[in-house]
Amino acid sequence: MDEKKLRRQKHWERNWRKWYLLYFYLGVGFNFILYFTKPYGFDPGRSLFLGCLFGIGVPICTMFLGGIIHRRLWGL
Repeated sequence: MDEKKLRRQKHWERNWRKWYLLYFYLGVGFNFILYFTKPYGFDPGRSLFLGCLFGIGVPICTMFLGGIIHRRLWGL
């Protein structure tokens, strides 16, 4: 591995929790946007299953997808 890639890898290993938490909170924010556009958007609140699925599924998906995209952009 070259020096630059090694430095980026070490930086990711030290700060991966911070990035995953940031992407998780972005997913929570996306859920709020979905919730507050209820008259025009998607309303999962009428079903307990869909509410749970979207309540935790969207933030977890954004967390992992954000981490994957982050690592690919950095070339890790």
